[in-house]
Amino acid sequence: MNKYIKSEDTLMKKRSAAYTEHVLALFNEILHESITHRPLRQIGDGITPALAHGLQFLFQHGVCSVRDVGQGLTMTYSAASQLVERLVRKGWVTRRDNEHDRRLSEIRLTDQGRELVEKIRYRRVADMSRILDKMDPDSRAALVDNLEKFIAAAIDDAKSALNTCSHCGRDHLSDCVLNEIYRAETGSPMKQI
Repeated sequence: MNKYIKSEDTLMKKRSAAYTEHVLALFNEILHESITHRPLRQIGDGITPALAHGLQFLFQHGVCSVRDVGQGLTMTYSAASQLVERLVRKGWVTRRDNEHDRRLSEIRLTDQGRELVEKIRYRRVADMSRILDKMDPDSRAALVDNLEKFIAAAIDDAKSALNTCSHCGRDHLSDCVLNEIYRAETGSPMKQI
């Protein structure tokens, strides 16, 4: 018997929706610390989670317009424009007018911005590996399997799959659980954004 389960009463409590919500909240906090806050603190350089998110989006999608950034990060055009401006001031992206349509701007990572994203990604994976290495292989596989089952249970239809999608661009996985749900609902894979 698991050392954390002390009685039948405790077992019933641990199977409740309230306890599940509690454990998921803890899981969420650990994820935020491991894949967002800790890597950014280690890197320093005044990078905030919002700036890192913007850099990650540009890394995954290449040259974008402010509108693309706003849509991809689900923020208003004004907020996306402010985010891009902050990234430009830091020297992590460039912003220039589109040659064919001066109303559009082209946002792209600088070498410094790309290097920063790669550092963040490396630290995120290293921190996640540190955690996962403490688990036996069967538990790791069960974790992924159960997370996919949880996601599938939470997604009601193709529209909610599309709305939940992080639109990971060049990191897109055709066998992502959301893509599988979307494909089952519509008969075709999600379009990469």
